[in-house]
Amino acid sequence: MSKRPCLSIIFRLSFIMFAMLTAPVAADQITLRHVFGETTVNPEKLKRIVSVGYHEQDFLYALGLAPVGVHEWFGDYPYATWPWAETVRTALAATPDVQKGMEIDVEWVWSMKPDLIVATFAPLDPRIYAQLSEIAPVIGPPENFPRWGAPWEEELKLIAQATGREENAARIIAQLKTRIDVAAKAHPEFQNHSGTAAFFSEGLIVGYPRSDGANRLLDALGIRTPERFDELSGTNGRFSVSPERLDIFDLDVVLWQVDTPSQDTIKALPTWNATRMAREGRAIWADEVLTGAMSFQSPLSIGWAMDQMIPMLEIALDGNPATTNKSLD
Repeated sequence: MSKRPCLSIIFRLSFIMFAMLTAPVAADQITLRHVFGETTVNPEKLKRIVSVGYHEQDFLYALGLAPVGVHEWFGDYPYATWPWAETVRTALAATPDVQKGMEIDVEWVWSMKPDLIVATFAPLDPRIYAQLSEIAPVIGPPENFPRWGAPWEEELKLIAQATGREENAARIIAQLKTRIDVAAKAHPEFQNHSGTAAFFSEGLIVGYPRSDGANRLLDALGIRTPERFDELSGTNGRFSVSPERLDIFDLDVVLWQVDTPSQDTIKALPTWNATRMAREGRAIWADEVLTGAMSFQSPLSIGWAMDQMIPMLEIALDGNPATTNKSLD
């Protein structure tokens, strides 16, 4: 009599272990690799996605996903959604809660009760990653790329894998690549020119490596950022120099992502009038929305940015100071 309960217990335990090993849930789980290690997620069980990076909401919208929480970078737009993404957000009926501030607010993330945390372009470090991982699975930046330097395609593919939307991502990438290739072929005059995106902050001129998203798009159109910018940036994803070194940026074209006061400061520099930017009209002064689009470098912002920027590149690269875009000067 005493042996039967023991056998029954052993049988039940064996059955439970077998069920755990063969359960469909395990088969549906996938493991993804990123900068901070491995994350296991079940795409079919994701109901609440929170984006803690600076631009990932665009990637989610492009894939047809409505996040419940997003992290605002800059711009102060409703739902942290810029004009190029607003139509898609509206179509998805997405009304995410918005976290303000540049750093990740872990308590805010916890309050969102997420099933997945997307952090492919986020101010993430091992400590914050560990804290977030206690809340939900976290998808960090793609592996094998400089900090802040992963191509948008790799971010999109990683997010798509985590959410079971690989086919959507492949279609988006193919369509946007075709659009960029067509634009480059339509403008052979862009080829083999030097150029870069630049910023101005706290009295310093800020430059970016070739892996920067804006510089990567310029490169796809045929405009090359000098290798020297990689050396100056190191592993920081950017570098700063005093205004006396304006000569570093005196290239065939420079996309200045600055506000009007910063533009005035740059033009007031003693060395400005001696530059090709001034003498030959090779500077592009981006407005707030173009600055945002070139900064976001998302599946939704890139096409919009190209439509605005290509006519400006045509003017800047002709080397004729008489041809300028008056709305930007």
